[in-house]
Amino acid sequence: MMKFWKKTLPFILLNVLVSAATLLAVLYFWQQKNPLPKTEFTSPIITPMHVGQTPSPSSPTAQVVEDLLHIEGVFGAGDIQVEYILLRNPGESPVELSGWRIISDGGRNYRFPNLTLYPKGAVNIYTGPGTDTVTELHWNSDAALWASGDHLTLFDSQGNEHTQFTVP
Repeated sequence: MMKFWKKTLPFILLNVLVSAATLLAVLYFWQQKNPLPKTEFTSPIITPMHVGQTPSPSSPTAQVVEDLLHIEGVFGAGDIQVEYILLRNPGESPVELSGWRIISDGGRNYRFPNLTLYPKGAVNIYTGPGTDTVTELHWNSDAALWASGDHLTLFDSQGNEHTQFTVP
């Protein structure tokens, strides 16, 4: 049995070495052809909402000023197949989005359907066409909408500004 291992072990080690070198070469060339996108962390500009009256605590969709929504980013900008806006509710209360709008500095306007964004929840607003769900909404544009420098603003159903975001 020892003679078997003396003859076989060098071939096994050579096989492992050749396999590792092949894998590293494939990964190197893959990365050269498909580089990761260069992303920079950007923070949304948060503007507090000034509410004239206090929301009713018994209402399930009541929100307080601290529970602002955040546009966390525009992802895949310029590519209609993947382009979307990520909107998150970091607060502790659900927010009824019916009538809320995202408006760009270029005049593009998206009005939210009847949708409740629950605490810690998020929704993706895809630029292209599709069927809306509770986590994915669609702008239904036939072309990409966003480019670096574009400015988006989120307004509630009363027209109060909540947050702004500039596409990096």
